[in-house]
Amino acid sequence: MKKKLLTVTASVLIAVLLTVSCSKNSGDERDNLISDTTVENGSDSDSGTDGSIDTSQDTAVSGTEIDSFSDSETGTESDTGIPPFITGFFVQPQLGYGVTDPSLFSSQAEYDAFVKTMSDAGADTLIYQWTTHYWYNQTWFSDTYGGDASGDFAFYNADSNTISGISARGWVTPTLWPGSPNDGGKEPVEYILDAAEANSINIILGLYLCEDSNGYNWWNAISDNIITKEDRDIINYHVERSIVIVNELYSKYKQKTALKGFYLSVEIANIAFIPEANWPILADLLDRVADAVHQNDPALTLSISPFFNTKLSTSEEYGAMWNYALANSDLDIIILQDGVGVEPETLTESEDKISPFFIEVAKAAKNNKKQFWANSELFTNTGTRENPAFEPATIEKIELQLKTEAQYTTKLVSFDFHYMDPNPNYNFNPPLTDDAAKRAALYKSYSQYLK
Repeated sequence: MKKKLLTVTASVLIAVLLTVSCSKNSGDERDNLISDTTVENGSDSDSGTDGSIDTSQDTAVSGTEIDSFSDSETGTESDTGIPPFITGFFVQPQLGYGVTDPSLFSSQAEYDAFVKTMSDAGADTLIYQWTTHYWYNQTWFSDTYGGDASGDFAFYNADSNTISGISARGWVTPTLWPGSPNDGGKEPVEYILDAAEANSINIILGLYLCEDSNGYNWWNAISDNIITKEDRDIINYHVERSIVIVNELYSKYKQKTALKGFYLSVEIANIAFIPEANWPILADLLDRVADAVHQNDPALTLSISPFFNTKLSTSEEYGAMWNYALANSDLDIIILQDGVGVEPETLTESEDKISPFFIEVAKAAKNNKKQFWANSELFTNTGTRENPAFEPATIEKIELQLKTEAQYTTKLVSFDFHYMDPNPNYNFNPPLTDDAAKRAALYKSYSQYLK
């Protein structure tokens, strides 16, 4: 997926850095790469030959015995009498949440108010999806502020460094935008950390993602289950860049009490690493970044949020893959996406295709003493996987997701908050929904559901 930033001048500033960037919010490669893919049995000479997958595991699990990341646990009607509820939200920084804007997010008070909206909805955790992302050909920026037009752009003042020919730089520090450090303000990451502290919210900072084939496009590496040398280069680049970012973020923000961990922004599906020969590649990816996190502070966690397509593998194959990866890495938290937003038909009142996958991954997490969370999607798709049209889900659908997934986990987080952000002044570009009334209605309905 090639994504372009809006062409704006410095005086206009970035309100939304691009039309859409999260892999879950458009008809993009994240959805398309696994829509009609044929899973082949084998890998090329760079990743060895295929091995058989042991699927002779138990088929039932009631949940994990691992303590939750925070003190607030998700209750179920069967054990506590409390309906399942969301205790954390993903936030996409490029939607305006992570950059300065002339009317929004140019002061600490504006960030504080934004985070309070999540806290008021019962959240104790905010996952900032990434702090650094590859952007291509941003000449509108480089012509004014110098440096490379293409590279890894950060929502903090990244140290100048180059990996495999790709440079890193910060979005905000060179500018005089309102609320920027040169205007007496702060970097976006520092704003969000301070806002979280003010609202008793834990922050998990996302690391790095490239979704453009002019760089090391993550989706190209996992588009099938044959991992080539080029795929390994992409995987390795994401590992190396993520480690650099972990070290920088810890050095800059270790004193922030809201910082509780890091999030590996790449997403793993049930395709590239399903062959047993590819399991060690996945484990190595997770372990190298986890080691960097724990070397800085053993108390900090590393998490990841994988997804699945019910048509591509069995739940047992997916569980076996994760059982190996968790056994052979120091990843702390696995946050399984339910995929119900992209494919609403996988969970209805009469059919449940997602529970087998939750059961198997929950089992893998329990076997390896890892925390297991669920990621309930707050949107619904009125189009297809190949040509999606996303809008806020109904409260009835979200309630079904939460009650289903609460059977297997002690913490529910959701992707992403903007689908129920009630602020009418926040405008999101197509193909994201820009219906403020629907967002506000969902926030109100969910607030009533909590009661």
